[in-house]
Amino acid sequence: MNGGEQHPDGTATHRGGRTLLRFERRLRHPPERVWKALTDPAELSAWLAEAVLEPAAGGKFELRWLNAGDAAEETTARGTVTAFDPPRLLELDSDVHGRLRWELSPAPEGTHLVFTSDVRLPGEYLVQTLAGWHLHLDYLAEALDGARVDWPNWTTGRWQVHHDRYAGRLGALDAVRALYRRILDGWNARDGAAFAAPFRDDGETIGFDGTLHSGRERIAAQLDEIFAGHPTARYVARVRDVRLIGPGAAVLRAVAGMVPPGSADLDPAANSVQTLTASQLMGEWRVALFQNTPAAYHGRPEEADALTAELRALLPGDG
Repeated sequence: MNGGEQHPDGTATHRGGRTLLRFERRLRHPPERVWKALTDPAELSAWLAEAVLEPAAGGKFELRWLNAGDAAEETTARGTVTAFDPPRLLELDSDVHGRLRWELSPAPEGTHLVFTSDVRLPGEYLVQTLAGWHLHLDYLAEALDGARVDWPNWTTGRWQVHHDRYAGRLGALDAVRALYRRILDGWNARDGAAFAAPFRDDGETIGFDGTLHSGRERIAAQLDEIFAGHPTARYVARVRDVRLIGPGAAVLRAVAGMVPPGSADLDPAANSVQTLTASQLMGEWRVALFQNTPAAYHGRPEEADALTAELRALLPGDG
């Protein structure tokens, strides 16, 4: 019997110089059984690392990776157990992999597992780290059925498959971020053709006031009319999330503010939430829909103020 879902991919979110890696798995064993695999050193060595673990909050732990023939064989993580609540929550604060957290909850016929690693991670290590944790969680599912990784004869074959898939996926997400950046750069340059260039031929954009512009050529022409008619504010923005929603399809979500002509500060009334939907055609990513939504936050002035502060921090010389 397969021990659980084996291929749900992890995600990476960047915030404040740190990266949050997050995985969800549905395992076909009860939380008590999964908890033992997470905390019993004899079981940890079957799927993760040779372990010493004091089973209490405030206890010490050490994890020594056993991957033979790989740089990981020399990796040892040490730190403190920051949460130990059987069979629900295990959290380890480590010197190598940041804060590791396993959350277990009962699910039909098994356990819902959420694993996160909150870590300072140089960008060049992101893909290999995602692939590594993905593979270890695969090993966990197999270990729950009694399997053990043959560490002395371990090879990178399975890891490489995950590595290549994550590399492709993250490359796609970078391409979608670049589309968004080109749209904002085109607006800030007051260039309708540059703004419209990332769109599909039949792409659409919905403006801050709800106006719909359809088709790349029409978008370019209408934007040039706007630019010719009056001075326009420039954008500052932060991407909040980019995700693939299917083969060749992605959604980006961002928040944006506008700096009026002649001003060095934002106009909070122009803050917006922006959504970009992109599709891949003949290997090339293009924008299908770009939409501006006013960030009014009716009845929640504290959220509006927090967004203004976040965007204001992006201004040159701020802080």
